[in-house]
Amino acid sequence: MIEKIRKLLFNLFKKESFIGKIIDKFFTQEIVLYVFFGVLTTVVNLVTFYLFKKLFISIGWEGALSSILPPDSKAAEIIGGSEYLDANCIAWVVAVIFAFITNKLWVFESKTWSPSVAGKEFAGFIGARIFSFAVETLMMFVFVSLFSMNDLIAKIIIGVVVIIMNYVFSKLIIFKKK
Repeated sequence: MIEKIRKLLFNLFKKESFIGKIIDKFFTQEIVLYVFFGVLTTVVNLVTFYLFKKLFISIGWEGALSSILPPDSKAAEIIGGSEYLDANCIAWVVAVIFAFITNKLWVFESKTWSPSVAGKEFAGFIGARIFSFAVETLMMFVFVSLFSMNDLIAKIIIGVVVIIMNYVFSKLIIFKKK
């Protein structure tokens, strides 16, 4: 299907043109599938985040970080409730599991489930995702707690950065073809 769309696009734009070169470079099956599953992973992440944040609010949970700070401290005043950070942690775990399976099977077509191969891929995947999670969490804290941005809007904006970062790690390190 992607090849048919590429042919159609090349009928509209010559392959040698600037736009044709962009299409040729970035409109590949791997990138289209990565974007598709990246969007699905983002949806899984957002829905999980939203549901857990609502759950935490409904039960009166103000967040792990809020519970360890002295209530009258300046830090507690700046942070307020940190339930969004806890919801973000849970959403991250669910999204990483979903992303690993979809990336392994459909994006990078790594079909081997032998413990040595899948274990190495999973370890690399988790390592890269922990790094991007740290970046995401730091950005969430800055956008929400320091800049007072709506947490869901911040999460969507940060998601774009995370998708690009994770593709680079997956393509060049984790699922690289030998």
